[in-house]
Amino acid sequence: MADKKAVHSKKPVTLRPFKAPRYAFDKLRVCRRCGRFTALDGERCGQCGRASLVTVERHAAANARRSMQTRLLLVILLTLAAAYFGESLQQMALSAAGGIVLASILYYTQRKVRQNENLYALDRLFARNIGAVRDGLEINRKEAVSVLRENDVLAYEKLREVAVLLRGDRVSRQRVALLHGFQIRKDMPLELEQLLLKDFEPLLAEYIGEVARVRPELIKDRTLRYVKAYEAQILEMPKGQAIMTGVAGAAVRMKRYALLYSSMIGGYIQDLPKDRFLRLSRLIESSPYEPWNGLDHKVAEVREAKYRWDPEV
Repeated sequence: MADKKAVHSKKPVTLRPFKAPRYAFDKLRVCRRCGRFTALDGERCGQCGRASLVTVERHAAANARRSMQTRLLLVILLTLAAAYFGESLQQMALSAAGGIVLASILYYTQRKVRQNENLYALDRLFARNIGAVRDGLEINRKEAVSVLRENDVLAYEKLREVAVLLRGDRVSRQRVALLHGFQIRKDMPLELEQLLLKDFEPLLAEYIGEVARVRPELIKDRTLRYVKAYEAQILEMPKGQAIMTGVAGAAVRMKRYALLYSSMIGGYIQDLPKDRFLRLSRLIESSPYEPWNGLDHKVAEVREAKYRWDPEV
């Protein structure tokens, strides 16, 4: 009854689709007026209120363009000065011609290296403003937490945006705590490896168990290492055995995982669902000479004891 009550206390929610950007800085924008950085959506700057937010890539490209224009303007000014101070008409003409050629070469070269200049400008932008970037992301995190009581779904979605750039256990713990109050479904845009912590967290372990049940394809190397490291603590939880069995069942999706974590999987073969046991059994049958570390013998024992009369097995 307690388990059913816990399930009902979780509320059904709809999360907006989320696609991680190719580069983390793709989420970052900066205000052209006040220089504040943000990773959250919105038309106006949260500090000055102006509609002057642009992506950092666009801002860096504008800086690079201004630098190149300044260099070109300097060459033109030097050319005009050389022509003006020429002692003869011939010197003035030669100075002007040389300056035009130099300016043309510079202009052509700048067009060729424009992409590289943009990248250098982006590097310089981050190097000079790393503190401001951190401050802006921390303000974003606090903004997300501030709406938690009124709208926990919005708070989670904001933290999800911030977490692309602001890594660390604090943001992950807050996200896991929010997810603990949601009913986890297969059709939700779920994440897992981005939420893993450095130490043991019961709410995270419970979430891993739910993910193993509805989206086993999200159980990958880092999650399996985390579960293996804290197996003893997980087993002390009320649903610890079910969590470990679910993770073991998810691990047998791939032969590599079954081999790497054979010792962990071996402890939960007896409780594996039939389809997962069949999957593991077929993996072993197809590769009998792999180093299964006794997993093959355990599978044979369970097959004899539990599925002896089952024609499928």
